[in-house]
Amino acid sequence: MTTQDLIAEIQRQNPQISEEQIQQRLEAERTKCGSLLGDETLLRLIAAKLGVQVQQNSIHNSGVMSTNRLMAGLHDVTVAGRLVAVFPVKTYQGEQKSGRFATVMIADGEGILRVMLWDERVELIEKGELKANQVVRLLHGYTKEDRYGKTELHMGKKSQIEIEPEEKCAAYPAIERFTAKIGTLDKMSGNVHVLGTVKALFGKKSFGRENASEGFVLRLILADDSGQVTVVAWNEKATQLDSLKENERLMLVNARVKEAQNGALEIHVDSNTAINVLKP
Repeated sequence: MTTQDLIAEIQRQNPQISEEQIQQRLEAERTKCGSLLGDETLLRLIAAKLGVQVQQNSIHNSGVMSTNRLMAGLHDVTVAGRLVAVFPVKTYQGEQKSGRFATVMIADGEGILRVMLWDERVELIEKGELKANQVVRLLHGYTKEDRYGKTELHMGKKSQIEIEPEEKCAAYPAIERFTAKIGTLDKMSGNVHVLGTVKALFGKKSFGRENASEGFVLRLILADDSGQVTVVAWNEKATQLDSLKENERLMLVNARVKEAQNGALEIHVDSNTAINVLKP
């Protein structure tokens, strides 16, 4: 179902709720999860809280699929690839259901895919058994569209994760294959993966938020052989980068290109971005 279909179904079963109220709830859920979940997933959570039963998509697939051939609405999906990013486990809390989730990103020969692990599937991360650079096979997943219109894979109760033998690593490219040159970036680039050398660091600074809590921001200059760009890291990512040193190699997976007030480009690093400091 599309997001509009989900909104219509929620209204059909709850006529007293306006679309504006649903959109307000959706915005609140986005803020709660830090934009880690797509709108379809969040609307399904909202529907569950309201006691609305929504149908699942009925398209099925079997066999190993390449990441660039996936589309939203597939069930029983199997993919394989190299883990290029593993994010920390987080919790979600609803009126009727709570649990844990985590995000990983895998790459095969065709592209990079974002994967959501739910509840018991996050245990491999908690135990330290699932790490970046491993080759994995993800079985019996299902696909959805995220808030940006991209397809993502979800691993639920029936899904399985297999860590492949090390000799299979050579079959899948390293993340460097999918990195963009800094000089090719523009304000329409959106989410990117970049690799470069730290040329300057400006230190972590604190700032006050509207809710009276403390936030952090750190800026640095990242360069490759095509140019350089300012990187802006926020909150826990600023803390993570605070020990970084000049001339270290830095890889950012799923960072976001934005236009600064002066018209220059910046790369923003937040909770959706994986950071790898590479050995020389």
